[in-house]
Amino acid sequence: MSVTRVLAMLMAAQILPAAAHAQDEAPTAPAEEVAPSAPAQPDTSNPAKALTGFARFQHDNPIGKTLRNLKKDGVDLSLDFVGNIAGNPIGGNDKGFAESHWVSGAANVDLEKVLGWSDTRLHIQGAWFSGDSLGREYIGNSISFQQTWRPVSGPRLTQFNIEHDFGRLNVMAGRAAVNSYFNNSPLNCVFMSNTSCLTAYGGISDIGITAFPNSSWAAKAKYSFRNGPYVQLGVFDYNNALNAKGKGGLDLSLGQGTGALVAGEIGYESDPAKTRLPGRYKLGFYLNTDGGQSPYYDANGNSAALTGLARTRLSGNRLGLYAMVDQTVARAPGKSKRNLAVFGRLFVNTGNVQQLDWFASAGLVKTGTFKGRDSDTIGFIVSNTHFSDQQIAYLRDLRAKSGGRGSPSANEIIAELNYAIAALPGLRIMPNVQYAINPDPIYATSRKTDIPDAVVFGVRVDLKLAQFFGK
Repeated sequence: MSVTRVLAMLMAAQILPAAAHAQDEAPTAPAEEVAPSAPAQPDTSNPAKALTGFARFQHDNPIGKTLRNLKKDGVDLSLDFVGNIAGNPIGGNDKGFAESHWVSGAANVDLEKVLGWSDTRLHIQGAWFSGDSLGREYIGNSISFQQTWRPVSGPRLTQFNIEHDFGRLNVMAGRAAVNSYFNNSPLNCVFMSNTSCLTAYGGISDIGITAFPNSSWAAKAKYSFRNGPYVQLGVFDYNNALNAKGKGGLDLSLGQGTGALVAGEIGYESDPAKTRLPGRYKLGFYLNTDGGQSPYYDANGNSAALTGLARTRLSGNRLGLYAMVDQTVARAPGKSKRNLAVFGRLFVNTGNVQQLDWFASAGLVKTGTFKGRDSDTIGFIVSNTHFSDQQIAYLRDLRAKSGGRGSPSANEIIAELNYAIAALPGLRIMPNVQYAINPDPIYATSRKTDIPDAVVFGVRVDLKLAQFFGK
């Protein structure tokens, strides 16, 4: 199939490309991991079988037909929208309401079908972010209650890489984010809290890992053994200046940054088609040769909060270890998607002193709720973010500078309970409630007392247009 023909078909589709799935492990895309299972697609295997309602629309609409034909020819397109609405009627530094959203488009191109390059795939992804943060602007804490909010709004190239399979060895090179491949799970984004989606909290704060939507030049190799075990290692360029406003992920400078990110992981993933109660287990590390900045001291060795000077840069490395477990503990008979899975996450900082000492979370996801609701989910998660002594001392000094006394708690506990409604293929609506105990005052720097515990009510909406149209 010629490149010219592919371009013509892309133009004919008249939609933006969306998130690509790498064969070894799906890159973390905005809405690609909303739930462990999705509504069934229309049965088109028997043309004589009568289709009614929405299934008929999916079978007959021209967009769905075009997408299916493109996918057969090796070009898999999608376009996703994720919106978050949140408000805190109780607690926080102030009461408020915030909305944030993103639109993500990507193309996953099978280069064997397109160009004859066997076992090779091209991944392209872009996203546009917009909106406000309830946590930062009203509650005052640093952990977002909206996984769609980002401090830098606007468009961004989030992925542009190529991967090739050499049997059990898979290699990737190009532009990518660390959390697209490491410490990743389909259960992470069955929540709205940023403690879970898109990556378990800790590595972004302490290590400065490039996380969606930010990307950098990268190379990664993964070797899969028989029956589930694997090992993988990745090296990523670290240049935080490329994530600034106005860059849009299009500055492709290499070697102009302040360090290198190295991530390694060993794990085991059982095959759900062959295992009654599948599981996923991972151990890994992050290493950043950029040492970061002190949470407390300025360049003269004094309290940066009291002097007002910038916090000093640190030599040495930032290093963190992580572990994650997903385990299905119950599953309905036969081919039913109904199941109950439990999970746990842990991050421990072992390098330079940074904002956090450790982070831990645990929860469950129930897929299949009431009769006839096999694709709905119930999710629950509780997390504890433990701040370092230096970070707490910095916040204590800020409080004293404003005329207050005492220190904020070193433990910030956030829980979320949600119900995700599979309204239509590709459309999920997830009302949720979150509860924050001891919200940190990192964005309430003039507060003299502890921030009251906050109750947050929210709604998350996910729309996968390609799935909606019946790809």
